[in-house]
Amino acid sequence: MNNQESPPSLDRFIAACRAEFAFLVSDYGFTELPPEATPYADPFKVRFVRDDLEVDIQGINYGQNVITKIQDGHGGAIWPLYLHPDFVPYTNPIPRASGQLNQIAQHAQWLHEHGRALLAGDRSVLYAALARYKAGLAAYETARAERRRLPVAVEEAVAAFRAQEWARVVELLEPHEAALSARMARKLATAREKQQSQTS
Repeated sequence: MNNQESPPSLDRFIAACRAEFAFLVSDYGFTELPPEATPYADPFKVRFVRDDLEVDIQGINYGQNVITKIQDGHGGAIWPLYLHPDFVPYTNPIPRASGQLNQIAQHAQWLHEHGRALLAGDRSVLYAALARYKAGLAAYETARAERRRLPVAVEEAVAAFRAQEWARVVELLEPHEAALSARMARKLATAREKQQSQTS
């Protein structure tokens, strides 16, 4: 990878895209097409197209970053990062290269290494990667919601503990047991013991 971090010229950007993604043309039958002609089209964009797939590389953030999008024409779209087997959104992020030219090289590497089946025509890879991303995102959102509920549950459980409402303490704390502090874990254990002694 190149060590540059300053924004490249348009010529260097296009040359880097062509060089790094050359395998799409030579190995997988893609064709480079000019960017779509629109009144406000961004010139920092390179498109590689095949009947079933399109790979778009676009410079963003005033020359600092790149977005590479893989789409299949049926509504499915992913980024090369989604193909990386270790990537889990927000949980196990993969370090991103710094600077456009380095990011172009990194995205090409991810696609080349982890997208072979997709590039060979197996579109299910795209949908599997998208499903993996959505599942990871949903798990993160669930965990975040749980973290937001924990302080409320603890506060209510402390009040219930003082009132010796053992069943309520257990009800409030059990869903968060793995995240409890040692102090609150002891309160939960005590409430369970008291609850059990009341029912036996």
